[in-house]
Amino acid sequence: MGVFVTVYFIYLRPFLYKMKHTEVVQIDKNLTVIIGGGGNSGILNSDSLVVVIDTKMDDAAVALHKQVMDIARNKPVLVINTHFHPDHVGGNRLYTGADILSGGSYSKDDWLKEAGEESLPNRWVQDKLVIPMGTDTLTVFNLAKNIHTQSDVMVYFHQRKLIFGGDVILNKQAPVLMGLADGDAYIEVLNSLPQTFEMKTIVPGHGAIGGMEVISDFKQFFSDMKIAAANPEKEGALIDKYANWNQLPLFMSPSATMSHFRKKANQKK
Repeated sequence: MGVFVTVYFIYLRPFLYKMKHTEVVQIDKNLTVIIGGGGNSGILNSDSLVVVIDTKMDDAAVALHKQVMDIARNKPVLVINTHFHPDHVGGNRLYTGADILSGGSYSKDDWLKEAGEESLPNRWVQDKLVIPMGTDTLTVFNLAKNIHTQSDVMVYFHQRKLIFGGDVILNKQAPVLMGLADGDAYIEVLNSLPQTFEMKTIVPGHGAIGGMEVISDFKQFFSDMKIAAANPEKEGALIDKYANWNQLPLFMSPSATMSHFRKKANQKK
């Protein structure tokens, strides 16, 4: 019991507070980003459509839905889910009658097991979908391989040169590598993104909005943990390098990522 109480007060309580706390960032008059309350979310307004990227969880999901409805009024709403984890799709149930879109590499059973029927999308992207939106164009693309999940989606704003990365891109937060997640696939995607898209603004799945340093820092994290996994003498220094990142012991931490790479290496032997 004492260990649990210590872990709760040192790690879990501050982490849950950060998860529940929200911050509104107005990118421009038509694009709003809401940090926290689950995964980071976006609201893009146009003359004929409102697009919502990720619907948060719990009270933050309700507050986001009210904000969307105040903006949309009588306009249709399109919801895009970057992946199926409940902190990103918990508010789907509130968007009755809306199109809800996610990656098409999930089976229905995958989704129901992870997030439940109330959050189930009604449209699926197998490859990519291009959406003209007033003065901007959105490309929704399904990465369609095991990275954070088996069907992570990103949304690229062409004119704004902005990308919503879901949990394939995090800012100063250690990833959760569970299920089908693959650290090597993270590195591959993070290497390829700058060659595929011209990006100035990065909206990660969790953490603050930033520039290209968000991608390079997150890629370096994976590279460092892969080095630590193969070189025990470097492990301590490389783990300490990320001491100020948001993390939880055992499953969302530098040590957990290092263990993921070590397990992968052992499986190849």
